[in-house]
Amino acid sequence: MKRHSIKFIAVLALAIIVVFAACKGKDKTGAAVTPADKEAAFALEPASKRAIHIGYDGGLCQAAIPIAQHKGFFTAEGLTTELTRSGGTQDNARDALAGGKIDTSAGMIAGWLKPITNGIDIRFTVGLHTGCTSAFVLKNSAENGFRKGQTVAFSGGIGGIYHNIAYRFVAHDGFVSDDFKWRDFPADQILLILQNKQADIAVINDQLAEKWVMDGTLRRVRSLHEDPDFKNEACCVMGIAGPFLDQNPVTSEKISRAVYNAAKWIDSSDENKRETAKILLENAYISGTEDYAYQLLKMFRFGIPNDLTEKSLYDSVDEYQRLGVLSKDLKGEDVKKQIWQPLNIEGN
Repeated sequence: MKRHSIKFIAVLALAIIVVFAACKGKDKTGAAVTPADKEAAFALEPASKRAIHIGYDGGLCQAAIPIAQHKGFFTAEGLTTELTRSGGTQDNARDALAGGKIDTSAGMIAGWLKPITNGIDIRFTVGLHTGCTSAFVLKNSAENGFRKGQTVAFSGGIGGIYHNIAYRFVAHDGFVSDDFKWRDFPADQILLILQNKQADIAVINDQLAEKWVMDGTLRRVRSLHEDPDFKNEACCVMGIAGPFLDQNPVTSEKISRAVYNAAKWIDSSDENKRETAKILLENAYISGTEDYAYQLLKMFRFGIPNDLTEKSLYDSVDEYQRLGVLSKDLKGEDVKKQIWQPLNIEGN
């Protein structure tokens, strides 16, 4: 075997030890792992020599990704990155990851768990922010929450993100799914559906609905980001394609840390949230006004530590199995090990 091949294998083995067994600065033998060791391992990873394609199709939920790009957090980690459009939906992003079009992207736990348990190899490495979905009724409605017999409107299809989140809402309130009628509508028709009394309550994302709350048309009655049973959960997480992570463990750690630091930067002040809104608008990542984006950014907590992300993922697996969203034949502990790959996002 050639000497450089031996060196490659040795350093790649070190990279795996560094990332997976020594997130606190020691390898599995107890010896200290230096920043120089990591950088040597990084230099031999395939992704260190090319642009890393990070899926981003716009929107506030993934705001930490463009902030990491435009504010230099990826550069600070020694990465060359490109924001790559994957098609506009989380299903598109998931399929782009699985197909190798992109290396990593962000998505909602509620939308990504089931496809992963069906065989798509995506690993979650860092939480981005708390929830961005709520349940709404008309402002003058007599409804004050979920009750048996209601028709619940949502978008994205049966088994999709908002249907799954609605299942968790009603379960937390002591109901089962059969207590309700479920109706899937295009998101932009939801307000009309409520006004025409085709549904009593709607579960949709806050980025769409908040303008109707602000103008007095809708009222929020359940919320991922306000209610005590959900407000500390990670909603959106960074997903890295399994083969990419296996071949590039140090690079994956760097990506995750850059996004985490960008998310913390957003969360650190109202001024940073205002600047985030400007960056997103100036680059046509979102539409609307700066003030509207800024108010939405203030609603969510960005920068979720690993312990809360892990709890959010594990709780979601347990609840979705009980609800039948995930197969009850799956071993929950195996699913948790499959989906969660915590990395060293706090250090170097």
